Amino acid sequence: MTSWLSINNIAITILGYPMSWIELLATLLTIACVWLALKEHVLNWPVALLAIFFSFLLFFQSALYADSFLQIYFFVTSIYGWWYWTRDGETEKIVPVTFLSQTARIYWLVGIILSTCLVSYIMIHLHGWLPEFFPKQTAYPIPDSFVMVVSIAGQWLLAKKKLENWICWIAVNCTAIVIYFMKDIKLFSLLYTVLLVLAIMGVISWRKKN
Repeated sequence: MTSWLSINNIAITILGYPMSWIELLATLLTIACVWLALKEHVLNWPVALLAIFFSFLLFFQSALYADSFLQIYFFVTSIYGWWYWTRDGETEKIVPVTFLSQTARIYWLVGIILSTCLVSYIMIHLHGWLPEFFPKQTAYPIPDSFVMVVSIAGQWLLAKKKLENWICWIAVNCTAIVIYFMKDIKLFSLLYTVLLVLAIMGVISWRKKN
C-alpha cells in the first residue's frame, strides 16, 4: 500500500487530532452521497463508490474488519442500485419510494438478529484463524458486526428504495458513533453524527412522498 493511502499520511491536525487523507476523503464523500440519496438523486451512487473505496482502506487499517468487508458489499450493491434507480430511463426519481410489508419487516428483524450473532462469532475468531491476513484482533467485534449486518440490510433496502432503509441507518449511525470514537477515529464519529441527522431527515422526507 502506498504511503498516500495509509492512515499515517496526515492531511490536517484539528484540535490535536491528526486526520489522514483517506479519513478526510471518506468523510466528505460519504456525507455527499447520503445527502444525494436523501434527495433521491441518482448521482449518490457514483459518489458512493468513491466513498466506499476510501472507507475500505480506513477500516482495514484500523482492524475494523467487519466494516472493511462491508465496503465490498456496498460496492456491489451501489452498482446495482445505480442500475435499479435508472433502469427505465435516464431521468431521476424513476423508481417510487415504497414500504416493506409487516411480514417482511419481521423477517428482516429476525434475519438481522441471527446474522449479527453469526458474524460476531466469526469476527471474534478471525485473527486466530487467519493471523497472516488479519494481523490484529478484531476491535469491538459484536457492535462492529451489528453495524455490518444492519448496514447490509440498509443498503439493500436503499437500492430497492424502501423507506425502512433509513430506520436501519439510524440504528447503524447510533452504534457507529460510539465505536469510532472509542477506536479514536474521531472524524468518522462526527461523520456518523451528521449521518444520523441525515437519516432522520431521510425518513421524514421519503415519508412525505407516500
